[in-house]
Formats: sequence, structure tokens, C-alpha cells
Amino acid sequence: MHGALGELFDEIGWFGALILGLTGTSIFGWIKVWSVQFKLFKKASLATLHSQLYDKGGLYIVRGSITLSELDDLEYTWQAYIGLGGNGTGEKIYQKCRELPISDYVPNKAFKEVEDVAAEHEAKRNA
Repeated sequence: MHGALGELFDEIGWFGALILGLTGTSIFGWIKVWSVQFKLFKKASLATLHSQLYDKGGLYIVRGSITLSELDDLEYTWQAYIGLGGNGTGEKIYQKCRELPISDYVPNKAFKEVEDVAAEHEAKRNA
């Protein structure tokens, strides 16, 4: 083949030309689209984790104590937050929460109801 079409096939090969013909874009175009999408998902995840640190951390700081399960949950949130590049005031809130006194476990009423329903289901399965 000669001309512009031949040069295109020489550059991207037959497979690339097939993809270009079927989809209207090149593999590099798809990589660019997915790269942009990945960056947006990362920003959205970081924003959600940031919000959770502020909301939960603020609640614990105002209350003046934190339970072990809350501290464990906050630790998971914090690790994901810094893993995505978060820092700054989120770190200050996290550190303040780590310094809070550990309060006795207070069962969550809604969670207790879930535990009761799960126990009923388990009893029925074992009957």
C-alpha cells in the first residue's frame, strides 16, 4: 500500500488499524480516556476519604473519646487516604484522634438489631 493509508498501517500495524477502524480511535486514545477516568476516580476516592476523616474525626474530638472499633475504622480510612496522596489537615485530625482516651465499647443499637436478626437466621439454619 502506498500513500497516507499505507504509512498509517506501517506505523500502527494491522491490529492497530483494525482497532482504529472498528472503534474510531486508537489504542492510545483508549489509554488516554482510561487514564483520565482513573485520575477522576482517584480524586473522588480521596475526597470521600477526606470527608470521612473530617466527619468521624470531628465527632470523636468533640465527644472527647474514641472506642477501639472507631479507632480501628479510622486507621483503615487514614491508610487509604495517605495511600492516595492525602495529607495536611486530615493528618492533624487523625493524630488528634489517636491521642484521645479510649472509651468503653458502646454497642451501636442498629448494629445490635442486625446481630439479633443474624442470630435468628443462624438458629433457623441449625434447626
